Amino acid sequence: MKFSTISALLMLAASSNAIAAAPDYADLLSRKPDISDVKISPDGSYLATKMFVDGKQTLVFLDSKTMKPTGVARFGGLIEVGEYRWVTNDRVVFKMVESHPWLEQPQYYGELYGINADGSKGQILFGYRAGEEAKGSKIRPKREAVNAWAEFIEAKADENGNILIESTPMSDDHERLSEVLSLNVFNGKTKFYGRVPVPNSTIIAGIDGKPRVATGITRAGEREVYVKEDNVDEWKQVPSAAFGNDFTPIAMTGDNNALYVYDDINQDKTGVFKFDLKTGKYTAVYTDPAVDVVEAKRTNDQRSVYAVEVADGRPAYVLLSDEYKEAKVFKDLLGAFPGEDVTITSSTDDLNQFVVEVSSDVSPVAYYSYDVAKNSLGLISKSRAALKGIAFAPTEPISFDSFDGMKIHGYLTQSPSKSAEKPLVVYVHGGPHGVRDVWQFDDTVQLMALSGYNVLQVNYRGSGGYGDQFRLAGYLQWGNNIQRDIIAGTEWAIAQGHGKAGNVCIVGGSFGAYSVVQSSVLKPNLYKCGVAVAGIYDLPLMYKEGDTRQSGYGTSFLKRVIGQDEKLLASYSPSRNVAGLTTHLLIAHGKRDERAPIAHAEALTDALKAANKPFEYLEFDDEAHGFYSAENQLVYMRKLQAYLATHLKK
Repeated sequence: MKFSTISALLMLAASSNAIAAAPDYADLLSRKPDISDVKISPDGSYLATKMFVDGKQTLVFLDSKTMKPTGVARFGGLIEVGEYRWVTNDRVVFKMVESHPWLEQPQYYGELYGINADGSKGQILFGYRAGEEAKGSKIRPKREAVNAWAEFIEAKADENGNILIESTPMSDDHERLSEVLSLNVFNGKTKFYGRVPVPNSTIIAGIDGKPRVATGITRAGEREVYVKEDNVDEWKQVPSAAFGNDFTPIAMTGDNNALYVYDDINQDKTGVFKFDLKTGKYTAVYTDPAVDVVEAKRTNDQRSVYAVEVADGRPAYVLLSDEYKEAKVFKDLLGAFPGEDVTITSSTDDLNQFVVEVSSDVSPVAYYSYDVAKNSLGLISKSRAALKGIAFAPTEPISFDSFDGMKIHGYLTQSPSKSAEKPLVVYVHGGPHGVRDVWQFDDTVQLMALSGYNVLQVNYRGSGGYGDQFRLAGYLQWGNNIQRDIIAGTEWAIAQGHGKAGNVCIVGGSFGAYSVVQSSVLKPNLYKCGVAVAGIYDLPLMYKEGDTRQSGYGTSFLKRVIGQDEKLLASYSPSRNVAGLTTHLLIAHGKRDERAPIAHAEALTDALKAANKPFEYLEFDDEAHGFYSAENQLVYMRKLQAYLATHLKK
């Protein structure tokens, strides 16, 4: 294989790679990646990669020997390329997504599209437009329309060109029961394999290509697990006492008798287990004493697990077995990229060629190819050529004791600036539950650090990754103990000399935006300024507005995590408690936001006006919950830079 940067592709992206003498960090960091999601074909003949062309995700195919493009999947109108899978040696099936201006990310409406690596025989295989011409594109519909969402189950085609998919009929609450279908990747014909007994399901197939395990979440928020035995059509429910809170399938074993799962049964941390489908018994594979398992690394045939990733501060990897070739390759790759985050994205069926994704806190993603027979490793391309030559700020894991003695973890990124003022920005993640900050390259963190600010990130109680009890400790505490963790982290950073009292700003999006305002309400004078993006500010409003409440599961989730005590919810709603606020706020919101509807921003700004509190307001007509448009991201980043410079001393 010839290794070089993909210059021809980067030209397609039409983005300048030149870096000025004085870099415009906002411009450079707001750009979409040149390439992403690189995967090799099963026989090694082709590479596929996503690329942003004219602001839209396309799929480009390359000859793996010459690195020259062989074909492209690119559409007009709103259509972009979503998740994709190699289904044969020269054919890919991907999810068609649409980039509507009122959505934070391109939306998937259930359609699957098939195309060859030379760009030929592209057609809709499944979906609601399979029987009609899609306007603004060259899509050739040949299938009967199906009003359903398709999800991959087994994406590698059998000898007849069939893959296994899950089809969920469209509904407002997304809770209709799914069907299991085989789908021919060449002609779109389907075969019915039965209906799944639980909504919001995940399906795992056995070695025979038939569904064997189904898991899902009921309207009441309860997890249910069902299995099928050999040559049995009916699903058998597994008693809830037989599994834990986090039961999530990973892969079926090669003997068809057991399932690799993530779970926390009889323990606090989520680990990896083997679950015997006939007896319901668990065999422990790996559990970390400090943190949940981040990811299990599966063999190419998807039938075993050879390593796990954990993240107690920085990413770490535990090899579970040396019997698999993938384990040896992965060990060699970890040696080649010490201290970096390493992921095998794909490999050939003969396990001789691998594509590897590598990144760190100071290095955006780069893609490499590894040839086992030649023992050769070469760069395919870096994902963001425009960032070449910039010395980014390292991110270090930190920990501190919160107000009640609970150990809280997080990250500190210190600015390379030599300013004696040491201005500090506390950057709060969203969620809050199941989400956490991780050690990685972060555009916003780097923008602030390179602009002269130390950046603190706090994995407050309720965050994911630190066990069940830590996550549950954040339930019903959105407005209180979670914020007290963030405040304790801020005070710790000041005490450690990473910031100075009176020269601190707090920034966050979604739940992080809520924390910006609520922490400022709870602790007047701690934060001089705050930047709140796409936030929720009135907790009772969550039961009346927004997409979370639209499903039974979403409503039950709200009841568990924020409760129904109207007095308490009102006291935890910063829009109703701004009288003592001393923090100057910048509030940014998208008019199309369905997760945190604009009514939240309106409630907060109305309250600030009534209380004569100063603030700035930035509204985006064409954004939803965050920024998908690179242009809007640039507007926000430049506003963030200017706002921090106005309110903090450097």
